[in-house]
Amino acid sequence: LPPTPAAAGGSSSVERHWVGLCVGRPWGAMSTQAECQKVGRDISFSASIERYDFTNDDEPSSGGVSTMKQILKARISLSSTGQHVQWTIRCSCSREVWSLKKRFSEFDSLHGVLSKCLVCMPQLPSKSAVRQFSEEYLEARKNFLNVYLADLCKRRDAMNCVETQLFFDLATHVAAFRQRCGLEVQQVAEVQEANFGVSSFAYDPTQGLLLLGSAERSVISRMDTKITNIKLPWEPSAPNLPSSQMSLWRQAPGNLRFEMVFRFRYSPTIASVALLQPTGSPAMGLCLCGLSDGTVGCATIAHQPGQQETNGQVLPLLRHTAGVAALVVDDAESWVFSASKDRQLFVFDTRRSQLLCQFPVDAPTTCMRYSQNEKRLLVGLANGTVVVWDTSVMPMTKVCSIPDRPDTSTSGPGIKLTGLDYNESSNMLFTASTASLMLWAVKAGPSGGSVWGRKVGTIFGVSGKPTCIAWAQSSRELLVGFGNGAVVIYEIDSGAPSYAWMAHQDSVVAMMWLDAPRRLLTASGDKTLKIWDFPSLRHGELVAQLDLGGAGSSDAPSFSMSSMLPGRSRTISGDERRASGSFSDPLGAGPSASASLTAAPAAAASSYRGYPSPSAPPLPTAPTRSTPAAAAPSPPAAGRGDP
Repeated sequence: LPPTPAAAGGSSSVERHWVGLCVGRPWGAMSTQAECQKVGRDISFSASIERYDFTNDDEPSSGGVSTMKQILKARISLSSTGQHVQWTIRCSCSREVWSLKKRFSEFDSLHGVLSKCLVCMPQLPSKSAVRQFSEEYLEARKNFLNVYLADLCKRRDAMNCVETQLFFDLATHVAAFRQRCGLEVQQVAEVQEANFGVSSFAYDPTQGLLLLGSAERSVISRMDTKITNIKLPWEPSAPNLPSSQMSLWRQAPGNLRFEMVFRFRYSPTIASVALLQPTGSPAMGLCLCGLSDGTVGCATIAHQPGQQETNGQVLPLLRHTAGVAALVVDDAESWVFSASKDRQLFVFDTRRSQLLCQFPVDAPTTCMRYSQNEKRLLVGLANGTVVVWDTSVMPMTKVCSIPDRPDTSTSGPGIKLTGLDYNESSNMLFTASTASLMLWAVKAGPSGGSVWGRKVGTIFGVSGKPTCIAWAQSSRELLVGFGNGAVVIYEIDSGAPSYAWMAHQDSVVAMMWLDAPRRLLTASGDKTLKIWDFPSLRHGELVAQLDLGGAGSSDAPSFSMSSMLPGRSRTISGDERRASGSFSDPLGAGPSASASLTAAPAAAASSYRGYPSPSAPPLPTAPTRSTPAAAAPSPPAAGRGDP
C-alpha cells in the first residue's frame, strides 16, 4: 500500500506498508477476522471553528495606571485575564449538534496531554508570547485550528482519550458517553515494589508464580550506593548495600491476590529475570536473574517462605565479561540462555552444571525470545537485526538473520532493537526499534533446515521511544510500550494506532500478553507491575453494537458489575512494614478457579493493590499432572475469552 500523505499543518507522516507475502495482496486479506472486539469505541465525530470573538475579563477603570495595566494584559499572552480571543467550535456527534467556546490556551493544554500518550500527533500552531488581533493573523490561525481538529477527529485513539471527550463535552450532549463503556481497558491489580524500580518480570499463569526483578533507576542513587560500598582503610570490611532485588510472588487461589514468598538482594543491578521449571520436576525450579557483573543469580522455587538474603547465590561457571542483558530458558532440557553486552551468547545446563556452548554475535544483545515447541532462539541485537538459532541439537546452529541483507531503514548504526515478540501458531515475528515497528513472516524449507524471514509490514515515523512489544492474537492487535509510560494499540490490518492510555508514570520496561483471559501485564520503573483486563466479547455474542453515528443510540455493550465483591485489607506487622512497605487488597475474593493453587505464607512484601473489575475468571490455572481427568479444558467463562 502507498504511504499515507503527511497530515496538514506540518505533522510527521506515518508510512504504513502492510503488504502480504503475495504481490499486491494485503496482509489483512491473508488472515482471518479478529475473534474478539477491538478495544475502545468507534466514534463518528466532527468539529470545526465557526468564528472567533474578542472578550475582555477586566472591569473598566478610569485611572491612567489601571488603563495601562489593561493594555499590557491585552498584549501579553502569559496573563490569564485581559482582552483575548475566544473560538467558537461547532461539534456534531450522533446527530447532536452543539457549540463550545474555547481559548487557544485550552487547545494547547489538550495538545500537551495527548502528546504524552499518542504517537504522531498533528502539529498545533505555536503559542505566541504577544497577543495579536489582526484579521490576517486570526484567519490564518483559524485555518490551522480547523486542520488540527479535522485530523484529531479522524484518529480513533485520540477520540477514545478521556481528555478529548471532556474537552468537547461529549458526556453532556451524547447519551452514550454518560455510562461506562465495556470496551475500555480496566486495571484490575497492581503490585508495588517499595525500594527499587521494576526492570523485568516473569509470570507463569498455570502455577501462579510471579518473579520480579527490580533495581535502582536513579543514576544518583546508584552512584551513592557504589561510593558507600567502598571500603575505607579504618573499616574492618566494606559495606554491602544492595542495589537490586529479586522477589518471588505466589498468586492466591481464585483471585488476583499475590503474596511474596521470598526475596534476594544483590549489589549488582538486575537487567532481566526468568523462571525455569523443568518438565516433570516442578519442585526443582529455579528463579534466575541477570546481573550487571556478568553473573546469573539463582534461587530455588522451593526455598523456605519468608526467606530474605542480602547476597544471593549465582550459577557456577557462568560468567560474562560484561553485564547480562537478557535471559531465556528451556524447561524441557533445563537450559539457560544468557546474552551479554560483551557480544557473547552462553548456553548453560543446570542439571549437570556445565557450559554447553558459547557463540559470538555481531552486536550487543538487547532482547531475546525462545520458542519451546519449535526449539528456536531469537536474539535481538543493537544493530536492528534478529538472529535465529536452532537449539534442537547442541551445539546449536545459526539458521538465519532477519533481515538477511543490510537495510539502512530498518537496521544499521543508530537503529537499536528494543523489543520483539514471536507467535508460534502463525510464525510471525514482531519487532520494535528506534526507527520503526515491523512485522516479519518466518518461513522454513521443506526439510526444516533452511529458515528465512520476509518483511510483511512496517510502520515508520513512530514518535517516542518504543521499549517493548506484544502481539494479541485474538483481536489481531499490536501492543507497544513507550518510554514515557504510555501503551499504544495498533490495528494490524491498517497499521494505525486505535487506542492509547498512560499505563505508568515511568518507562514501560516489559509487558506480557495472556491471550486466553485477554489480560496484559506491564512493568515500569515507577516501582509497579499492573494487570489490565481487555474486552473479550465475541463478535457473535454482541447483542447491541455501540452506535455513535445513528439517531441518539445509547446502547453500549458493557460488563456485568453484579459480581463485584466488597474489598478486604490485610494489616502487616511493624517489621514487615519497615522491610518493604504496606499491603492492601480492595479486590477481595474472586470467582473460584477450576483448579486451585497452593498459597504460600506472606513474607516481607512490597505491596499489592487490587482494583474492582468486571466479572472475569481468574488467570488460567494448571491441572495437576498426576490426575489425567483434570487435563480436560474447562468450559468458557461468561463474557470472557477461552481459558
